[in-house]
Amino acid sequence: MPINATPEYAVAHRKYLEAKTREEKIATLEEMIKQAPKHKGAANLLLQLKQRLAKFKSQKETKAGRGSFSMPKEGDAQVALVGFTQSGKSTLLSKLTNAKPEIAERQFTTTVPQVGVAEWKGVKMQLVELPSTFLPVYMNVAQNADAIIYVYDSTQNIKMQSEKFKELKERFHLMDMPSINTLGKKEPDIDNLFQKIWEKLGLVRIYTKEPGKEAEKRALVLEVGATVEEAAGDVHKEFVKFFKYARVWGKSIKHGGERVGLNHILEDGDVLEIHA
Repeated sequence: MPINATPEYAVAHRKYLEAKTREEKIATLEEMIKQAPKHKGAANLLLQLKQRLAKFKSQKETKAGRGSFSMPKEGDAQVALVGFTQSGKSTLLSKLTNAKPEIAERQFTTTVPQVGVAEWKGVKMQLVELPSTFLPVYMNVAQNADAIIYVYDSTQNIKMQSEKFKELKERFHLMDMPSINTLGKKEPDIDNLFQKIWEKLGLVRIYTKEPGKEAEKRALVLEVGATVEEAAGDVHKEFVKFFKYARVWGKSIKHGGERVGLNHILEDGDVLEIHA
């Protein structure tokens, strides 16, 4: 269902994109939530905006201290894998990405963060496995990641692990972070898992195309609520300067190939054809 955002929302969204500090991001997100449509078709937009706001507020309260460890982000999103020793984190990382971590029967095999990159439906995700020592120096990565996967050992007491994870989340202020629970010692439904991760990230995939050609395989990744103007500017700033109109196929319009303007809000999976 088309979202049909108001001009006030478009102004708030533009201010959000121009915001430089975390405090400015928080203020502009609150205005976006206030101005966002409240009908059923915009429910997912509101949910994602609120999740993003919660993440920014959480990061505001958990600034990295001395001796913190940072992991540069690669790709479109960074996801941290957190779990107790022998929960299956390394096995899951190797199945989801190109990483080849050491997998052994002994405890605490992973002593430093392990990194892998996954490609899914035109999107690149960086997955970071964190050591089960839960040292603050490494947990800083989880605090600043775009989402967290909590990995459980399916052969052990799930309830007990869940209770321990709750304590862990409170200790490191991770309660408001977008998170997914998964069983590391069972064969994962990879596509379904990536879909769950994607739904938590607050991002949209936009596939651009040229007139008369197929859509690009590599997705343009933007934050939820992104407009045609933002997508066009991300491709090339000249597209905005000389913009005439765009055609869109997907969830954000009623009819495929419909003409839209710069303020049109795109939805996940939309195909965008820019005319300039």
